[in-house]
Amino acid sequence: MSQYKTREKLEKRDADTTIHRQSGSSVKSKSGSEERREKEALLTSSSLKRHVREKKSITPPTPSTSTFSPPTFRKPPIEPFLHSELRPFVLSTHCDALFTSLRGLKEQGLLLDCSLKLLNDSHKAHRLVLAAVSQKAEVWLLSGEAGLRELELDGGRMTPAGLKAVLDFSYSGEVDRGETDEVLEACKELEAQRLEQLCAGDVPLSGSRERERSLQVIRTLWERNVGCDVILQTDSGDCFPAHRVILAAGADYFRALFCGGLRESGEDVVFLRSVASWVLHHLLDFIYSGQLKLSCRNVWDLTEACSQFQLEGALTLCINFLQDNMDKTSCLDVLALAEAFSLVDLGNRAEDYFLTHFQRVAEGEKFRDLPCDHLMRLLEKDKLNAESELDVFRAVVNWIEEDNEQRSTHLSQLMQSVRFPLMSPEELQEVQNCKLLVRSSEGKTALRVVNNLLHGNRRTSDCKPRTPNQVLVLVGGDCVNENFERREPNLCLWFAHRFMHGEGLIRTIEWRPMASLQEPPRFRHCVCVLNNTLYILGGRKYYGALDILKTALRFDPVQGRWERLPDMSSPRDYFAAVCHRGKVFVLGGNCDDVYCLDSVECYSPDDNTWRLAHPLDVPLCGHAVAVLNGEMFVSGGCDSRLCCYPCLWVYDPVHGCSKRSPMTVGEGRAGHVMLVTGHRLVVAGGLQPVCAGFRDQLQCESYDPVHDSWASFPPLPRPHLSPAAAALDGQLYVLGGSSADSARDTAWVHHYDPQAKCWDKLGAMPRPYADLAACALQLPVSLKS
Repeated sequence: MSQYKTREKLEKRDADTTIHRQSGSSVKSKSGSEERREKEALLTSSSLKRHVREKKSITPPTPSTSTFSPPTFRKPPIEPFLHSELRPFVLSTHCDALFTSLRGLKEQGLLLDCSLKLLNDSHKAHRLVLAAVSQKAEVWLLSGEAGLRELELDGGRMTPAGLKAVLDFSYSGEVDRGETDEVLEACKELEAQRLEQLCAGDVPLSGSRERERSLQVIRTLWERNVGCDVILQTDSGDCFPAHRVILAAGADYFRALFCGGLRESGEDVVFLRSVASWVLHHLLDFIYSGQLKLSCRNVWDLTEACSQFQLEGALTLCINFLQDNMDKTSCLDVLALAEAFSLVDLGNRAEDYFLTHFQRVAEGEKFRDLPCDHLMRLLEKDKLNAESELDVFRAVVNWIEEDNEQRSTHLSQLMQSVRFPLMSPEELQEVQNCKLLVRSSEGKTALRVVNNLLHGNRRTSDCKPRTPNQVLVLVGGDCVNENFERREPNLCLWFAHRFMHGEGLIRTIEWRPMASLQEPPRFRHCVCVLNNTLYILGGRKYYGALDILKTALRFDPVQGRWERLPDMSSPRDYFAAVCHRGKVFVLGGNCDDVYCLDSVECYSPDDNTWRLAHPLDVPLCGHAVAVLNGEMFVSGGCDSRLCCYPCLWVYDPVHGCSKRSPMTVGEGRAGHVMLVTGHRLVVAGGLQPVCAGFRDQLQCESYDPVHDSWASFPPLPRPHLSPAAAALDGQLYVLGGSSADSARDTAWVHHYDPQAKCWDKLGAMPRPYADLAACALQLPVSLKS
């Protein structure tokens, strides 16, 4: 049974435990068969099908000889898991956090049960904390007296400074050795032997180490049932003695319970509903040690309990365990668990795992238990990784056929999440022949879309490619021929099939041809991608002033088909282009090797027409453009007088340009690229003006549109003038170009990894192309294989 099938049960469980007075409540225990069925239901909520092969008894702490008398134990709690399956996980920060919380309770005057009087001054503390360093305090604890106990200290031997040092050491593990004599006297009076040895010796004092030793003492007192002042009782009648102050310091739930002024804060017995005895035993063990024993079978119930009792440290260990052990079988259960208990980060990790390993997960049984709204939300994600969109379609069909009678009504809605324009004609033919669609009225809309695509109408709907399935594609450019005789344009479209790591720092890229560029060849052109269709615009076919192009092409990688588009109104090279709101924009550029353009044109795929938009503020070439948060940003470039600009504009097709804060590196930048990473823009490469002309610009910078400010960014390791650039899988790529300083072309490909925060060389292009363009496309499986 999957977590999704038990989600209704999880949501109905109380988020808070119910507390009853022991004297006034009548608890009816479950029969053995009822309890066994409940445990079996909880076990089947995990991601693994398991059998209880052995049961391990957990003996509760032995009652002490104190006056505090817990009720008779009904039975020892049974843990339905093999001991050999459990692995201990330690939260290294637990001890420090616990004592920080204990100090906070002391400072706020909460749960204090000891008042030490010295020379008419009263110093309040927690007997349990003091007993961790003082044998005399342990005797006070053993007396079992409830409430605040007042103790008179010998003012003839002990000083206030010495007493304060012992108290500070009890709560922090640290002591000021400046007043050693007074501290030693206080240690003798309170029988604090450990602190006395530390003060008398020359061993360096470690506060963290001493706090751990104090916690070990407190745990020993708990195991001996010394000073326990509350009983936690479960549904099955099992009872667990504990210390209020440790519970309050260890879990927010208990802090609110015991320190919030509630009636139950003074009760001897607290009844906890809907928590198994073995679960409570593990939680208490964690609070007193910072260690939690986990397995792939018990982590589900412990995660629920940690969330319920707001035990953040133990919850962190459970979440880390679930993340580290996530697989194709458990990821959907983890997602259900995370959503049921509002564990946002865990839910994101489970969702990312599902999207990354979609095809493997979709083959499992848990996938068929997904609720429709969850399935639709996941299928709509751009990050969903599938070899082909046909695999997404097949997964939807399998999900529907699991319960055709109930789920067929969702068919039309789910088919809207399948991106049919990404399919090849052969794949579309399989969809068209699908019996589920043919026989159902809910499938008519999908069949109509498929039929239009098969008849060449690929503009029936917007369709973004799935991001993980995209590849890096090189388009055009030119380079020196193999005989070093002349420059020749590139007529091949290449895609990066694999990025490979060799020995040491050696890295290479396996490039494969994708298609041949239709005549004429192009360099200094632009490309952009709209609905996984490649647009190739302008540029030049050779090196004369009359060789600048105004033609435009469109390439469908799924169909492998080229289409000639209407010409732009002006020839352009060294311009910028971008797709925005379903249209293609071209901005500025050089038109005749003399004058730059300020004109902007917009192409609409719906009516296959170019239209003029509002011009730029100044004629520009060598500038860059990118879309961020729905706005078009234009950076740098130079004018007809070769004056280089540091400016940044926001361009609107109706209202034109509005200035933003200029770039801060250099006096201007041109021949560069601008890419989007997260919520920022990054400008990289190009050249900058200097006194004697121009030089390479290696420095990069990033722009924050919210604060309208620029920040430094790691520099490029090599020059890239007029390179290609693309963003793929959250990483930035800069490819080829040339050097203003050496006038040499470069074949290198650099990428920026946001996690490593540096540029890395991945290898080389097929040739050292300059004035090229690049993009990210989703290719059909047949082409990639």
